[in-house]
Amino acid sequence: MLPQSKTVCAITPVSKTNGATATGNLIDTMGYDFCSIDIVATTSDAASNKPSVLKMQEADDTNASNLADVSGFMGGTDFTIANAATTGETNYKFNVDCRKRKRYLCVLVSPRTTQIIAGVANLFRGEQAPITATKANVLNLVEG
Repeated sequence: MLPQSKTVCAITPVSKTNGATATGNLIDTMGYDFCSIDIVATTSDAASNKPSVLKMQEADDTNASNLADVSGFMGGTDFTIANAATTGETNYKFNVDCRKRKRYLCVLVSPRTTQIIAGVANLFRGEQAPITATKANVLNLVEG
């Protein structure tokens, strides 16, 4: 059985300073019903240094100016952003029902202190199983 999943880099690992926004890559959800987005930040110097911005946006096309905030996925408005980890990584996750969303998703994170931010999106329940590494958006697709 081939899993009907695909991996996409949601945020290319980047070092950001206080208030600078790590804007994610567009996640094309076409052909997939569910997306799980994991955001990881390096250790913070203080628990209170949680992100000032942690949200998801969506659009029908790849024009970044058409991205709009998604209700339910806006930190500080729809949910309380948890304190940052002072040991280990700080992890956040968005689980998204793509059937209710526009085609393209994007996440944004603004740390309160200098941190490296990265993100990975896993798309699930695809119309077709990606049977090659290229279709799965990876360099190697190993199955067993």
